[in-house]
Amino acid sequence: MTYIEVLKISAAIITSLGGGALIIAAFSSWLAGIWAKRMLQNERALHSTKLAKIQSELDSIKHKDITRHNDKLSVYRDAIDIVSEMLRELESLALKTQNSIDEDTKHAFSLNRNKAYGYIFLVSSQSVLNKYNDLIDFMITVIYHGNTCEWSDIREKSDDMLNAMRKDLGIIDVNLSYQGTL
Repeated sequence: MTYIEVLKISAAIITSLGGGALIIAAFSSWLAGIWAKRMLQNERALHSTKLAKIQSELDSIKHKDITRHNDKLSVYRDAIDIVSEMLRELESLALKTQNSIDEDTKHAFSLNRNKAYGYIFLVSSQSVLNKYNDLIDFMITVIYHGNTCEWSDIREKSDDMLNAMRKDLGIIDVNLSYQGTL
């Protein structure tokens, strides 16, 4: 066998194997593309399911948070209404436009302040409950024990309670207070 015949046979073998290798490489590439697409679809489906679950949990948390916020706001409004009614009476005493608080008003205050305490206890923070109790305890000493007080003391305790409520509701940037002269 001559050198040229060996090269021809070698070229024929390499060509036949190379062509097959090329076909196998092309087939492998095509098959890998299909597998990659399937894996990507599976990953997308898995992530979509996880995302849907997380979104559902987030919606549930958001709903609970909004409900809790609205409950607090409602309770705080009721407490403010109760306190405001008695503040009106105490203001009249402090300004000496009336000499005493009638028994029906005292009874209504006693009943409603206890209701408000229970409602605040259910939905609020300890700091709001403490400030509510500070104000109510102070008012009780004036209403039932005949202690005297300055209107500014009642207003300051009221402001403290309102600021604690604002903070608990997440709407506070600074504490607010009465800036008037009375």
